[in-house]
Amino acid sequence: MGPPDLELVRVAVSPDGAFGVILIDGIPAGPVSLERTYPLAESAPRADQYVKIPLGRYRCRRTIYQRGGYDTFEVTGVLGHSRLLWHAGNVEGDSEGCILVGQRFGWFGSRPAVLDSRLGFAEFMRLTHGRSGFDLLIRGAA
Repeated sequence: MGPPDLELVRVAVSPDGAFGVILIDGIPAGPVSLERTYPLAESAPRADQYVKIPLGRYRCRRTIYQRGGYDTFEVTGVLGHSRLLWHAGNVEGDSEGCILVGQRFGWFGSRPAVLDSRLGFAEFMRLTHGRSGFDLLIRGAA
């Protein structure tokens, strides 16, 4: 198996979301990401969070984000989940487990967020232009 087309490196995971950087050939590509986090259990410490897409390698395939009415990609092969999409959004509440894409990290009111999501998503789609799919590696920061 060759190198992935894109990498998503999660640089911070907290109750406010899993924040990541998108890499191509090991170099930051520009857009950043945010995924919704969930407590492991009601009694778990606040810092003990998980995301729907575990670390690992996935195939993303082109599809339509029906709520937004635009082309995007779906992360496939996630056990127990489907329709995990890449799409625009700012705070983790904008996602039901999907990967939100923005231009930069920042604050949306008092909440940590990805900002300029439409610009960041447009850049992500430019990076994947002409592809029907791509290989994605999701990993934690080294």
